[in-house]
Formats: sequence, C-alpha cells, structure tokens
Amino acid sequence: MFGISKRRLLALLVAGLFVLGAGCAGLGASEGGSNATATDETTAAATEAATTEHASSTEQSAESGSHDDGHDHSHGAEETSTSTPTSAADADGTDATATGKMTVVVAADELDLPSRDESGDGFDMANDPHTWVAESNVTLAESLSRVGVDAQANSLTIDGETYDESTNGTDIYYRVNGEEVDPTTVTLEDGDQVWVTVETADMNAAVPGNYIDNEQQHVHGGMTVTVDGEDVDFSRSKYQSNDRHFHFEGGEGEYWHAHSSNITLDYALDSLNGVNVTEDSITFNGTTYDSSESDTTIAIEVDDERVQPSEYFLKDGDDVQITIERTED
Repeated sequence: MFGISKRRLLALLVAGLFVLGAGCAGLGASEGGSNATATDETTAAATEAATTEHASSTEQSAESGSHDDGHDHSHGAEETSTSTPTSAADADGTDATATGKMTVVVAADELDLPSRDESGDGFDMANDPHTWVAESNVTLAESLSRVGVDAQANSLTIDGETYDESTNGTDIYYRVNGEEVDPTTVTLEDGDQVWVTVETADMNAAVPGNYIDNEQQHVHGGMTVTVDGEDVDFSRSKYQSNDRHFHFEGGEGEYWHAHSSNITLDYALDSLNGVNVTEDSITFNGTTYDSSESDTTIAIEVDDERVQPSEYFLKDGDDVQITIERTED
C-alpha cells in the first residue's frame, strides 16, 4: 500500500485508533470539536507519511535502474541469496544449520528428489523440487545417500544401476557453486548450489529439454567468443533474451543462463542472432568461417578442453571459450 512498510502503517493506524477512541469518549462533553480536529490531523499525517514513503521508494527504484522482465539477473552469491531460503525454517519449518539447492540429472532424466527423500535423518528436501536443508555438516556423498544415490568420485549408483567413468562415453560431474568437487570429501555449506550430472553414450536427451522455471535452480556460466582478435559483445541488444531456454539478459554479456539441463553448446550458439554452427563451421553476422579451409582455425573449448558443440551439454559453471582466426594470404 503506497510502498509504506507494514510496521509503519500499523503504528499510524494504532495512533489513529487511539485518537478516535479518545474522541468517542469525549463526545457530548465538548462543543468545540477538538477531537475531530485531532483525528483530521492524524489522518493527514498518515496520508503524508504514506505519500512520502511511496515517493522515496519510487526514487530508490529509479536510482537502482531495476526492471522486471521475467528473469532473475543475479549471479553467484547474489543468486544464492535471492533464490535460496535464508534458513531451513523458511524452507520447511525445521531447525537446520544450512540450506541450499540441488539438482540431480542421470542420463538426461532429472530425479524427483523430494519423492526419494526419507525425512527425519538430518538431511531433507524441502517444499520445492530443489531446496535441501541439513541439521548438521554432511558431505555431498552423505546427502545423496539420503535420496538413494551412492556417490563416489568416479562412479554413481542409483536403483541398482552403476554408472562408472571407466565405461566409454560415461561422464559424471559433481559441481558445487559451479566448481568440480569430490563428493566424498566436500562438505555442504549454507547457500551451496549443487548439480550432479551423469551422461552416457546412449542416453536419449531431447534438446532443448524441459524448461526450468526462472524461480527454480538453473544453469549459468561464462562465454568468450573471439573473432579475428575481437571479442563478441553479448551485452548488445541483438544477443539478449532471444530464446527462453538459453540467453544472455539484463544487458549482461559475460554470463549466460540455461533453463534446461539438456542444452547443447550448438543449440546455445544457434539461439543467438546472427550465429550459426555446423560440424565444421561457424557463421557470425553473415561471415562463415570454415575449419576445413587452410586459412581458418576454429577452437571451441569448455574449461580449456576441446569439445564438439553438437555433443556437449552445458553444465553449471562452464566457461565456454571460442576462438576463430582467419589468416590473410
């Protein structure tokens, strides 16, 4: 109401009721209407306070330059503070020392963690699909065991099936706040954002996959594309919010958002205006660079490792680096 705080409004209403009560008690005892005057002054004061506070709130919003376009533009620690409950009591009404977010995707299928959780063991999934709460320090492996997942550094077992990185085409990623970790040694801390991903050679992953709502945990990372020595500026409006599953947004050109766990790098690049990717070439703004040509070099890396864009699925914390060079004859 007019941007006024509840505590401030309540105080003004109580003051007004107090004066009105005094006025009612004095009715018939006074002919001068002094209580009516006091009531009018109180009402005017409340209106003025509400108007002043509303104006102040409006000025602060204008100064911050904030706007609501349906997406959360925060990253890292900022995102944790806005998307994760500040305490376990906020999450599910229990006492706990830490709370955060967790998503587990096995062979392109996201696990329903709340349905697998056995409450009362000190680690629980809260009232939404991704929020975890813990009453004491637990390792990532211990927390996953509470939802029926046996997590080891190079393997993961669920429902009797074991996925091992020694198997050709099988990759297992344990990431906390975008950093690769050993699940058996890392201890979860308040605000941690956990992603566990298992990929197999024969998994059937629909691209772009199921949309993850902005309010739920989704994937973020960085991207640098350099063409003939110049970095592409993804903060330009032509690259902003063109696709609901993958985009840059809010005038930010360094960090991308992926609203699905099934986003390949080539899907991400193709979603950007003026960009097209094939097995051997990349087109930027009408110019095609073909790696099969002797004067053209294309390097596509994620976290300093070469990847095939059509086969690589983006994960939280990925740093994408693409360098395109064409030498002059």
